[in-house]
Amino acid sequence: MRLKIIAGNLAVVVLIGLVSYFTVASQLRKQLSNELEAGLDNERVLFDRSFRLSALEFVDLVADRAGTRQMRDIFGGLDIDSRRTRAYESAEATHAWLGDPARGRGAPDIVVVVDDAGKAIARNGARNVMFGKSLVGAIPALGQALKTGATTHDVWLEDEQNKVLQIAIAPIRAETGSVLGALVIGYDLSNGLAASSGKLLGRDVAFIVDGKVYSSSLDGTGARDLKSFLFGPSASTTAAVLAGQVNATQPWRVALGADEYTGVTARLPLAPSLPVAFAVMGDRTAKMQLASTANVILIMLVLGALLVCGYGFAIGTSIMRPIEQIEEGILAAINGKTDIRLETDSAELGGLAFRINQLLNVFTGTEEVSEDADGKLSVPPAASHWKDDAFGDAPGAAAAPAAAGAPAEEVVDDPVVAAKLAAEGEDAYNARIYREYAAAKQALGENVSNIPQDRFCQRLKGRGDALVQKYSCRMVRFQVHTADNQVVLRPVLIR
Repeated sequence: MRLKIIAGNLAVVVLIGLVSYFTVASQLRKQLSNELEAGLDNERVLFDRSFRLSALEFVDLVADRAGTRQMRDIFGGLDIDSRRTRAYESAEATHAWLGDPARGRGAPDIVVVVDDAGKAIARNGARNVMFGKSLVGAIPALGQALKTGATTHDVWLEDEQNKVLQIAIAPIRAETGSVLGALVIGYDLSNGLAASSGKLLGRDVAFIVDGKVYSSSLDGTGARDLKSFLFGPSASTTAAVLAGQVNATQPWRVALGADEYTGVTARLPLAPSLPVAFAVMGDRTAKMQLASTANVILIMLVLGALLVCGYGFAIGTSIMRPIEQIEEGILAAINGKTDIRLETDSAELGGLAFRINQLLNVFTGTEEVSEDADGKLSVPPAASHWKDDAFGDAPGAAAAPAAAGAPAEEVVDDPVVAAKLAAEGEDAYNARIYREYAAAKQALGENVSNIPQDRFCQRLKGRGDALVQKYSCRMVRFQVHTADNQVVLRPVLIR
């Protein structure tokens, strides 16, 4: 029973705890996942707008620089060498000008001055590098800028350094307004740019070109895993974004290193010449860690299970111990120890013990005694507690009525029998009558272990005294008779 009590309560606690845990945990994960995906889409839009704003500011800076006199003077040189020298000096000066911390962009990776045909005159850092090289084929937007005279933003795959550059193109005009050439300034879409953009968003950012992840805020393993995903299982979607067929993808999931990420891919704005995409990614594993707050339910479940086991064991023991005591007492009574009576401190089982004691008293002919304070506990039998229907309760009492179905009392008033009994000594008479009484009881299969001789004789004398008063005789003694499976003490009047 103890185990059933514990098992039942434990099953309820565990079931409720597990259902609560899985319900709360699943709801938290679902909500956190929805928040992450919705947040990524918002952050994709934020990055797009931020990149556009930064590009426009970049273009304005380059346009301002292209409109300076120093730039116009490049084309005032008398020969090509003079122009190359002036172009190189202007490129170096522009590189230093943009590198001023006050402008907040840092030094560019490349500054190139081209003529009106789109051929390089000079670039910073290397006077002779790129001289005479046409850039219109690599940067289609350059030809359009020279033709229309409009400043523009683009992305350039610069093959000599194998860099993907974010560039701004600004025409260099004569005082008359004609286009003399153009100033091209580029910044690498580097890991540093990805990291700074990701820090601003609170996410990871990657720049993607055809066939590879060009740069990212991820570590080396994460970047390789991202490439394997974008140009593996998600190759068709990535190709569609690079081709401009879709503006942005639905949220996708990928394992990058030891963590799982959720991300979206979109086409990089203001990059008409080269297909470039960007990805904004959120660490799903870190986000889902918030769902671990549901683990407190498991902790409480374990604590509750321990408490249930402890409480169930205590309650089960408090119930089982008195039951076991009652069972042992009943077994002892069955085995012939009829003087035993049950005692228990259990308020719940005290009534049962009392009723069993009453039943034992009825079967053994033991007088009922006072109950305990709760009126439940029957006191174990003692020498003074034995009774029999043949005896009254006290000297001087009227003759006890016959038990139901017992033969009516027969009084012997025979002088011969009376003389014989009167001649017998008191002690001998008491011993003999007790032996005969006990033998008669045992012959009927009754247990006499609870009938003490001294109490028997005391009750016998009390009964005799009562009959002396009733029949006005000198003495009353008894004879043991058996009739109708009952032992009867027949009184003999001694005149």
